[in-house]
Amino acid sequence: MGGKLAEQLGGDKADPARIGAVTAAWSGEDPIKAAQEAFNWLQSISGTGEFTLARRYELIGRIDEPLKPHGERLLEQYLALKPQSKFQEGLLWKAATDYWKALGDAYGVCVAQAVAAPLAAVEFRGTLPALISRAMRAQMLQIKWILMRYGYVGDNHWREMAGLYKHAHGGGFLDEEVEIYGGAGDRSTVRREFLRALMLGVSSTGGLSPVKQDIADRAIAHFSAHFVSGGQAAEGCNFVFDLNGRHSPARALGVPPEGAQLFYFGAGGALDGAQAIIDAIGNTGALTPDINLGPGENIDQMADTLTHLAFNWEKELPLRDSERRKVASTLQVTQGFGGVLAMGNRVVQETWTVDNVSEEGYGVIVPARRGEWLQVGVLIGLLPEGESATWGAGVVRRVESDEHGQRRAGIQVLSRAVVPATVTQSAVGAGDAVRKAIFLDAAPSQSGYWLALLAPGSLNLNDTLEATRISDGKTFSLMPSGLVESGPDFDRVRFKTAID
Repeated sequence: MGGKLAEQLGGDKADPARIGAVTAAWSGEDPIKAAQEAFNWLQSISGTGEFTLARRYELIGRIDEPLKPHGERLLEQYLALKPQSKFQEGLLWKAATDYWKALGDAYGVCVAQAVAAPLAAVEFRGTLPALISRAMRAQMLQIKWILMRYGYVGDNHWREMAGLYKHAHGGGFLDEEVEIYGGAGDRSTVRREFLRALMLGVSSTGGLSPVKQDIADRAIAHFSAHFVSGGQAAEGCNFVFDLNGRHSPARALGVPPEGAQLFYFGAGGALDGAQAIIDAIGNTGALTPDINLGPGENIDQMADTLTHLAFNWEKELPLRDSERRKVASTLQVTQGFGGVLAMGNRVVQETWTVDNVSEEGYGVIVPARRGEWLQVGVLIGLLPEGESATWGAGVVRRVESDEHGQRRAGIQVLSRAVVPATVTQSAVGAGDAVRKAIFLDAAPSQSGYWLALLAPGSLNLNDTLEATRISDGKTFSLMPSGLVESGPDFDRVRFKTAID
């Protein structure tokens, strides 16, 4: 396809109708297939040298714009997956990341062509801000997809972003507002697109589920006009980036690296804006009509995500609640509600290395090719070292990767000795269906409350339940008093109980 692309599209003066015929067939296709075909076309365009700058940009746009709905569908399907759906996850992730990389590379060829042919670039001047913005957005989407898999964003991505910023700065159009794509609400500037990527990079997305990472990205886009930046340290600029591309964006601490070209930035007015939305959700349970952060999964996830962003954008992070202690031990780990319930019986187990421990949980190193299902919010069964150790339960709260591909996870311990049970609905007409449950303590608290794990949606939490502790057959009458947390395959529920 590559060598004959110009001929297939009608040469450098290609007929738009012919190009439209190439992309029209994508409308009803599976998004994975459409992204794969677009990837091939973009690689062909990048490898064809005879296009003028304007024609190359037009051809890329005729691939880019029809693929936008498919890109959104890829994301929707990816976020709807359960952690254990690794085969489909791999297909979606590869299709998306291959496409966004090919798109970024294609726009990068346009930028290089503009640099190499200044006279052509002068004629193209009115389109350069949109070109650079599109190229930045393609890079940002690559970064987003890497982070959703808790991967390490390599320096090459930040070098590309820095180079695009410098080109816009040198051309004097950093703050020129343009329509990046057709449609209302997609006006931006190169500076805003640059800050979107940088703010995403410093927002500790390793502590968010993929769904909440998507909410964070849309919130950052919403607030992009409120972010602040400059060449000198200033109030509100809590973070710094090396425009030479040798260091990732990070909190501004200590002495800057030698030889760095520093770019300071921060949340600015976005902090107050995030807090205003959080307050509105708390007061009314809904967003105000003038705020549109996209559909989200639910309003609680949006509030949680905005709280996370505000926390990480503050000038200084608070001290940890408890001290971490360095240790060298191991954890036996099982996945999900079924893994916790089995307590190591007939369930695939993995061995993870414990690097540090605190009162709340563990910091672990996940071996290569292990924990492929790992993401923030998943439930795990865990068995520490020691003859007297018992199976407990925890939730993954943070996942990060380094430049060597080593993954580290932070686990909050919910229970150090889980208690399997069965539950049935007490209400008349509820039927005799028996459901599994996992109590997080052997007995209710002195005030009569008990925390338990259930499979999501398995029981009506408005009616009284009857629970039987499997270890000794003891029966309890339970009244649900609140849903504490939901994960991909569990609900953590608080009950008020009275012993029969």
